[in-house]
Formats: sequence, C-alpha cells, structure tokens
Amino acid sequence: MFKKAFKVFICLAILLLPLLFSKMARAGDEIKEYEPNCTYEEYEKTYLDFYGSSTQEMAEEGNPADLMLDDGEELFKTVAGTRGKSCASCHGENGEKLKGVAARYPKYDPAIKGINTIAYQINRCRVEKMGAKPLKYESYDQLALTLYVKSLSNGMPINVSIDGPARPFYEKGKKFYYTRMGQWNFSCALCHVKYACKRVRTNLMSPNRHHADHWPSYRLKWGKAGSLQRRFRGCMKNMRAKPLPYQSEEYRNLELYLTYQANGLPLEVPGMRM
Repeated sequence: MFKKAFKVFICLAILLLPLLFSKMARAGDEIKEYEPNCTYEEYEKTYLDFYGSSTQEMAEEGNPADLMLDDGEELFKTVAGTRGKSCASCHGENGEKLKGVAARYPKYDPAIKGINTIAYQINRCRVEKMGAKPLKYESYDQLALTLYVKSLSNGMPINVSIDGPARPFYEKGKKFYYTRMGQWNFSCALCHVKYACKRVRTNLMSPNRHHADHWPSYRLKWGKAGSLQRRFRGCMKNMRAKPLPYQSEEYRNLELYLTYQANGLPLEVPGMRM
C-alpha cells in the first residue's frame, strides 16, 4: 500500500514540478516598480539650487566636444577598408540620407535578432560594407563618428519603437534597470526613480526622462566626451558590480529602455554634463 502511494506521489510530483518552476520563473520576472520621487521640472529647479547655472553657461560659451564633432565629419568622408568606400559613399557627402535616422535608434534589427545601436551599426557597416576593421568602442574615432552621425538628427524628436519584436528586449532592459546588483545591492531605478532629486554626497540623483537624449556628451568629471554606455559602466562600478563590455546585449537593451523614456524630446548632441 505504501509503495503504491509513493509511486502516485512521485508521478504527481513529476507532473506538477514543471508548473511550479514555471510559476516561480514568472514570479522572478515580475518587476517591482517605484513611484517616481520627482518630476524632471522639479529636478531642474533643485539642480539650479544645488549646482547653479555654471554648466549651462559653459555650454553656451562652447562645448569642447564640438571639436570631436568636426573630426567625426572628416572620418565620415574618409575612405577606409578594402572596398574603397567611406560612410559618405552610401549616405551622402554630408550625410543627408541619415537625417532623422538616429532619432529612431536603438531599434530591433532582424539581422542580429536583437537591438541595434548607432555605435554598433557603424561597426557593422565598416566590416560588412567597407571591408574595414571595426573601431574600438569608446575610442576617440569611434565616439567622433558616432557623434557626427547622431548630430545629423539634432533637434528632431526621439521616436524609438518598442512594438513587435522589440518589446521583449525593452522588457529585458527594464528588468536590468530594476535589478539590484553589486556589493551595495543597488539598482539603476533605486537612484533614478525612487530617490530621484535626492542628494548622494556631492551628486544629485536625476530622473530617467532625460538620460538618453544628449549622448555622446562632454563630461567635466572625465575631461572629455564619452558615451551613454560608459555612464552605465561607471554606475555599475559605483554599485560595486562588475561592468559589462561596451555594446553587450544587456547594455543595448538598457539603452533601448532609457531612450524610449525620452521619446518626444529633441535629440541634442553633444551634451555637456558635470
């Protein structure tokens, strides 16, 4: 009798365990969202009270990254690789065919079955179309070329789509944003949603609305221009988590999530930050 009951129990367990694990997985995928602590308008007011207008005044006098923009234009027109082509060969002498394109990036690309960014696409074009070597991410030339291509859409409203096949990657980016990590057990959302407008030592936590509309940016702390993904890596180091490689799938998904939050805002590169 006992053996028969035990066999029934084992059979039921085999049948029910997949359902149990499925429910556990779904529970693990759930995101506990925070109520935003402040609006961007409130942040701007707090920022002026905290930092003053020095950054804005410096930007009005001239952004040092404008020199990088000029170099990016030159690189755009420079022939490289084995096929005798430059970026301008396909996209117009002054990049006129690319006007408005950057406002729609990042986006889903079926060719890579994932999210494509401007920086990632530039290297794909160099390898596949020009027969040239990919540029090292965060190198001067890579940033300059990315900056120039994005500048061709300056002033145009960001219009990133998360419809259709892009949606799962957007959700992955959102999950990454809300996932606690590192020795401090922090998440991106903890600082930039729950505690936005709060002071952390000498930093004022910004809300995520304007996080993606102005990169590459010249940052005073760095003394040079850098990408949004460099900022991701810096934040992960601050959380004492291991930074991921530039243009990793996780960072491209995160860039999609944050850029979607900026939909409707004008693209303005290069930016300038503290």
